[in-house]
Amino acid sequence: MRGLLYAALGVTALASVPTGSAQTGDILQKAINTPGVAYSVYGAGQTNKPVKADVVGGRALQVVVTATGGNVWDVGASSPIAKPIARGDRIVVAFWARAPKLAGDATASIPFAGVAMAATPYTPIVTGSAAVGREWKLQQVTGVAASDAATGAAMVSLHLGGAKAVFEFGPIFVLDLGKGG
Repeated sequence: MRGLLYAALGVTALASVPTGSAQTGDILQKAINTPGVAYSVYGAGQTNKPVKADVVGGRALQVVVTATGGNVWDVGASSPIAKPIARGDRIVVAFWARAPKLAGDATASIPFAGVAMAATPYTPIVTGSAAVGREWKLQQVTGVAASDAATGAAMVSLHLGGAKAVFEFGPIFVLDLGKGG
């Protein structure tokens, strides 16, 4: 697991950890999810299946957005966060993604990629977005937690209903770097 995490995050997430701080220890201790391909997909306008992939871990989840509705959140993917989050903590969401059916340098938009409460009204805690291209890329969303979330009360949320597209998602990692991290 430790090797997978280091290989998957590479220098991207490690670069966000301040040098010389107490946070430069084992980055795995900062994970607040179970790293891997643990996504739940929802929405009538999609199909999904696990696929073999040339990404860290060798597995991905393919999501084909077949129809779009009135809201970008009508189709989406989520992943649970097992540990609590404290308001003011610096959160890093890192996930491998690609949209292999795109032409050339085109990108498919994920208009919301972040952390939200796992129950109605799904209040955002950390917000961001992602532009996914044809090749595997480690997408990263960072932010300061806008509110507390108890153990198991938060999730990563990816809104995919903005346009018809084929997405593939590899391992996802959520790190809590603490206050001022």
